[in-house]
Amino acid sequence: MTVDNEEFKKINSFSRKRNFNLSNKLPKKIGNGQSNPTYLLLDENEKKFILRAQPKGDLARGAHRLDREFHVLTGLNKNKFSVPKPIMLCEDKSIIGRDFYIMEYIDGNIYEDPFLPNNSPKEKRKIYGSLANTLGQLHSYDINKLDIPFKKNNGFMLRNLNIWYSQIFNDDNQDKDISKIYNFILKNTPENKNLCLIHGDYKLDNLVIGPDSNCLAVLDWELSAFGEPEVDLSFQMINWLIPKGVLYGIGLEWNSYDLPSAKDFLKSYEESYGRMVNLELLNIYCLFSLTKLYCILKGIENRVKAGNAASEEAINKIKDASGIKKALMLAFESFPNNMIIS
Repeated sequence: MTVDNEEFKKINSFSRKRNFNLSNKLPKKIGNGQSNPTYLLLDENEKKFILRAQPKGDLARGAHRLDREFHVLTGLNKNKFSVPKPIMLCEDKSIIGRDFYIMEYIDGNIYEDPFLPNNSPKEKRKIYGSLANTLGQLHSYDINKLDIPFKKNNGFMLRNLNIWYSQIFNDDNQDKDISKIYNFILKNTPENKNLCLIHGDYKLDNLVIGPDSNCLAVLDWELSAFGEPEVDLSFQMINWLIPKGVLYGIGLEWNSYDLPSAKDFLKSYEESYGRMVNLELLNIYCLFSLTKLYCILKGIENRVKAGNAASEEAINKIKDASGIKKALMLAFESFPNNMIIS
């Protein structure tokens, strides 16, 4: 999916009216697997910027909310958090038929392999330390001072779990194992009123890492919301529960690849967050994150079977569903014993 000449002329005209002059070179699509297409832009001085646009066609209600991303970038940029500086947002569908925004380009590395095979042991530790510290810093902000127009409702995790579960499982399509875990989470999650800004998809390949191995920017804020910090933290911590070779799992292989342990990662997070984490509560949220991840993969499988997602990437992700379910079942069987820190 690309921005064509006619669309770009309209984007250029919109930008010039706001004293932001682009070059006449067509944007170049970058990135893989992003729900909102992302492009590299040049201004008239050949300086790089990023264009994020909604996909073409009909969109599911509430999906692809670029305005949410832009508001988050604006609020966090004012508080000097590591995000690209937002430049302008267009919500006028008459321009190109869909929302788009322009933001600063951050030059750095994006790592997809959790084992960081081309980095030294020292660099690996720094990168994972920055991954933890950056998340802790994000969660430490007072949401009342961020000036981000999100709803401040408790119970984000349980609402999110219901959404993912109901999309996959119904009266005609049940999985007794997943149903048991789903009901367990519903019944055993204590009230958690600790609201913070959560990213919603916090992982290594959504960070831009600089030459000093520290985080320069956190990207892709489409799923951000005000919710419990354990939502983000657990989504990262489950990588120590998922075996090597399954999605981003590192399992028990962390030491062999000079990566930090889950205990070390959590310690770095707590130091930046400024609070201690309740491990039993974190373990429940890990069950949530694994269940959610399994539902996501089953959703991709359903789309492939329906002929709506036949890409090689989609097919490869389907293969990981069984590995995620196995990790989920092992975690559930271990509960309430500590799943993360050994």
